[in-house]
Amino acid sequence: MAEAAERRMPKTSGGRRPYSVTIDKRLPELENMLKFANMAAPQQMVTPRRIFVMGDPQAPMAKVMAVLASHALLGADGRLADDVVLVSIGDHFDYDLDDPVGAGAEGLRTLRWLASHDPAQVRLLFGNHDAARVMELAGLDDVRFAAARALGRSIKETRRREGAEAAARRQRDEFAAQFPDVATPGLAARDYASFSESQRELVIELLLCGRFHLALSGVLPDGRAVLLTHAGVTTRELAMLGMPDERDPHRLAAALERQLRAAVDARRTEWQSGARTPLSLEPLHMAGAAGNEGGGLLYHRPAHVDRAGGDPAWELDPARPRRFEPRSLPRGLRQVAGHTGHRKCKAELGHDWLTAAAHQKEIGGIRTLRVDGDVVVYDLGILDDRPGAADLYLIDGEMRFTAAADYALLPLAELVVPA
Repeated sequence: MAEAAERRMPKTSGGRRPYSVTIDKRLPELENMLKFANMAAPQQMVTPRRIFVMGDPQAPMAKVMAVLASHALLGADGRLADDVVLVSIGDHFDYDLDDPVGAGAEGLRTLRWLASHDPAQVRLLFGNHDAARVMELAGLDDVRFAAARALGRSIKETRRREGAEAAARRQRDEFAAQFPDVATPGLAARDYASFSESQRELVIELLLCGRFHLALSGVLPDGRAVLLTHAGVTTRELAMLGMPDERDPHRLAAALERQLRAAVDARRTEWQSGARTPLSLEPLHMAGAAGNEGGGLLYHRPAHVDRAGGDPAWELDPARPRRFEPRSLPRGLRQVAGHTGHRKCKAELGHDWLTAAAHQKEIGGIRTLRVDGDVVVYDLGILDDRPGAADLYLIDGEMRFTAAADYALLPLAELVVPA
């Protein structure tokens, strides 16, 4: 394992270091760095003082930059200021169904810009939209995917005009026959509509050089240790890791990172030779296949399974869960995740668990989903600490639809990267 080093600011008069970051010393070779930036060799980093976690950057690059500028995180050269460390919570693609090609190009620009920074300054978490490029979409080229997207949209229109039965018939007789390697028409028409081969190649390169993370850990400004993943972990994932009683965010992050590194190493030789064999994180995360949508670690989101319109059998399928009951969050573990915006939470958590403030808010923001005993509460902001409770701090602020000046980033006092 590469040695991990800790960079810290001098202590304050009270003896406490206000901000610190634990970083992995491994840097990609200069050749890789230059591929992600029109710049000379990376400049020497100063001691980081400001650490932020950014929710899903599914928006035009100009919006991402405006959000960063609104928090005064950019330098005069338009790159991150030297004293800034930024974590992206994942999902760098897919936000505009009206212009999927344009949205795909924007996502590619954003991810390239983030990756062009020194690894000690920008950390990238692996989201389901990132993972799909090397899982569900690993074997597709641009021409074939465009055809799958067009047919998927046509089937969606059939469903609107003629009903579910007619759409299901076309899915079986046309889509499955022409695209047996694409899980569902919706995957191409909606979920990952902005896919391109260039995106897949970038994701592969970033995985090979260790730029994507499955998990990190950190410390909030008030001292709470937190686990950072794209969509959160439940007791299901802890059991699969063989750590059902573990609540230390740093040890859990290290265990999840080992899973990703092993999965990438299993594909390294094939990818480097040009083969595009799908990445596998099974059974933690299940890619969509053979008419079934994916589920698990990077897909699941919290929901009230008894809500009107819910489908518990599909949502809680133990092999590939798309939803999780909040009470399956590990008690005593504090987590930070993206993946689920406020509008989706309002729709799927049900009225009983939302506070008045959460009911009133329309969109965006950082929120807390807390399970204390058997009591579930969904509220705005980061709630005061409650020892023994399960806390999930949700930071997907629906960037595309939120004014840049109103888009909140989560500050950290410390970021820990598994060695």
